[in-house]
Amino acid sequence: MGNQCTSGDNDSYANTTKAIVINEQFIEGERPAICQEHGKFNDDDAIDVVITNESNYGRKSLSQNYMKQANYVLQDNVELKLSYSGLPTQGTQAVLLSVQTKNQAITIRQGIDLICLIDHSGSMSGEKMHLVKKSLKHLLKMLQPNDRLCLIEFDDQNYRLTRLMRATQENMYKFLIAIDTIEANGATDIGNAMKMALSILKHRRFKNPIASIFLLSDGEDEGAAGRVWNDIQSKNIKEPFTINTFGFGRDCCPKIMSEIAHFKEGQFYYISEISKIDECFFEALGGEASVIAYNTHITISCKKNTIKKVYGDKWALNLQEQSFSIYQPQLQFGVRKDFIVETSVPIGMMDEIITVKMHTDSVETSERFTIEQFINIVPNMVAEQIVFQEVMSHYYRVQAAETFRNALNLGYNLQYQQAQATITALQQQIYQMNLNNPMINLVYLDLQQALRYCDSMFFNQEGRHYLTQLYMIHMYQQPRGIEIVSNDPKMQATCVYQNELQKQYILQLRQMKINNPDQFQN
Repeated sequence: MGNQCTSGDNDSYANTTKAIVINEQFIEGERPAICQEHGKFNDDDAIDVVITNESNYGRKSLSQNYMKQANYVLQDNVELKLSYSGLPTQGTQAVLLSVQTKNQAITIRQGIDLICLIDHSGSMSGEKMHLVKKSLKHLLKMLQPNDRLCLIEFDDQNYRLTRLMRATQENMYKFLIAIDTIEANGATDIGNAMKMALSILKHRRFKNPIASIFLLSDGEDEGAAGRVWNDIQSKNIKEPFTINTFGFGRDCCPKIMSEIAHFKEGQFYYISEISKIDECFFEALGGEASVIAYNTHITISCKKNTIKKVYGDKWALNLQEQSFSIYQPQLQFGVRKDFIVETSVPIGMMDEIITVKMHTDSVETSERFTIEQFINIVPNMVAEQIVFQEVMSHYYRVQAAETFRNALNLGYNLQYQQAQATITALQQQIYQMNLNNPMINLVYLDLQQALRYCDSMFFNQEGRHYLTQLYMIHMYQQPRGIEIVSNDPKMQATCVYQNELQKQYILQLRQMKINNPDQFQN
């Protein structure tokens, strides 16, 4: 039975039976010969399709029923919860909106369309390129036949090494030949490479329900983020996809790489320890493999215009309806997403009703699932201790995220001592609150590390990279890449944002290294 896909730019199910002539040549030791014209990127491998039903809002659904086989019913595994607690400032409250999905052990899953952009500029020579190529080969072992992969190398030019091909045994030799031919030379043009990746997503005849771009670079391309955003807008790709970026070493620009990832709610990995590149790849792939729903929209509204602030820069305000909304392209199993909203319900006001509505589309059936919850906020009501601990822990999590970003901006303006002072002030507040759980303990440790990142000597070396990543990690509850997989028991708290499949993928990689040490030697 085939996996879910769509095809065509305007018509979800355009005619895909027309034969496409594939002109390509893979010879060991030679760069693959393959079409580079953007308008001909409809040469992707076909995916078997089974139309199962018409969804309740007019979109046809194609599925391989893997969630059904695993008895994973979306409606039974997604929970929306609201709680609140008063803040130290009288008449203000922190409202916690939590979306939690249950874990699921799966052996089969929906297919992924993965496009890897590999920077092979001159600065990638030596150990970096050697380890990137090895990591890509190991990544191949985690792909399933329903997955499709496209490899693109770029410097100041870009070159498509493979079509978007299925990760079948028959195609593995093509991927290996392509990877082996990558050599470091030239400058860096991230924007042009991203344009090619977006063209491939746009012109696919078939479309797996999960799609992601992995951007790997150690360089800086001034203005790249703006060009990428313009291309995303002009391509107007209707199907959801993410962008995950991987910055190698001190020379990469964390601002550009994080902005590009953030355009599509992806993750920026700063990789200071080059030997851990593969673990970051595996963690990111584990996240994509965990997707159970997409096109998730969350709207929060109130009756009396008491919402004072929402945290994070992805919320959109609707003034007419007095509501805020946020979009998430993917929803993974075994994760929790928590959003903090500040309200101002003064003592003189009797109460306030906060309403939250969420709708999301099943990745398997495309059926829309809607949840609605509301909470009545009564000013000066004392929250139960367990609620207080939970709400305030997340309140200080997002406070810390904002502090990391503020410290980053102060550092760019050479105000290092002021940056450290803002961090110390928040540390003192958290300490006085006497909160105690793995997440807030991690936040506190990261604030301590951030003091070092704001040191005048360290900031421009790696401090700005770490501060950029810490903002993304704690504001959006993203995994931590190489730091999260430490064997040190004292670092177990760093696993708070990782789901079980991501942990499993990394453990599997480590076992592969133990079983086949020769393949993983530098």
